[in-house]
Amino acid sequence: MGAVMAMTAALVQLDHEVMPWIVPPVSDGLRSLHGAERVCEFKGGTTFGEMDLLIVLDTGALSQLGAVGDQVRAHLHHAMVIDHHLSGDLDAKWQYIDPQASACCEILVSLLDAMGVSLDDRLICEPLFAGIAADTGWFRFSNTSSQTHEVAARLQRAGVDHAALYAKLQQTERPQKLALMVRALVSLKLLAAGGVAVMVLRPQDFVETGADVRDIEQFVDIPQMVATVQTVVLVSQPPSPDSSDERVRVSLRSKPGPNAVNVAELARRFGGGGHARAAGAKISGPIEQVVEQVTANLGLQTPG
Repeated sequence: MGAVMAMTAALVQLDHEVMPWIVPPVSDGLRSLHGAERVCEFKGGTTFGEMDLLIVLDTGALSQLGAVGDQVRAHLHHAMVIDHHLSGDLDAKWQYIDPQASACCEILVSLLDAMGVSLDDRLICEPLFAGIAADTGWFRFSNTSSQTHEVAARLQRAGVDHAALYAKLQQTERPQKLALMVRALVSLKLLAAGGVAVMVLRPQDFVETGADVRDIEQFVDIPQMVATVQTVVLVSQPPSPDSSDERVRVSLRSKPGPNAVNVAELARRFGGGGHARAAGAKISGPIEQVVEQVTANLGLQTPG
């Protein structure tokens, strides 16, 4: 969302006509960002009009595009992918992939400089900072580099109020999220002598708490506070509003270290992808079967 908002504002600054789309769901916090009203959520049945260039941001994987995938494939001959994930499979005409960047928004800062775009615009600097902060866990994750901090400092000088932005994005959650978090923690199983944490959220957990897919954000990070936990697996199946996608979501995290698990490699076995320390996939099948498949690929028995 941050990358789409920033690129949209930059192209408008250069007098281009832009139609920005985002694949839902989008959190209320992100929707509260200044300029977010410009971005349309892509729903089934929507079609792209004529265009000179299609820019795909922060993913190069068809599996992550959801309902917009068919539209993107129809325009790959004049499409550009800008991303920091290695797991993409979109055969776009132009691709800029930098896996060393902490976030797609970090890449965009250099790109917008090359385009002659001024970052001293709240519509640009704020979403760029939001994207970088989200992808680095507010500068906690191992993908945070000195370059990341330098870019963040530059964006703060451009006008970003990081404390206000944190409050807007991280402290405006719904009560339903807390109720769902309780379900996730109750389901938690520690395997491999406490080295692996597995949490499972079933459709009834969402229905009974009134939560939805937006509310699972950051749940997968919680078990990492335990010293022994090196890898976290969150398996969830939020009910699909229109029954268009009943696949089970698998979110994966791992801590850095000499014996760190490359969760991107694990996710690729199921058609997903991501980073070595943070990845995910969507898998078809009953949720219990998915739990069994993922734990088996970690060399573990299904949690009882």
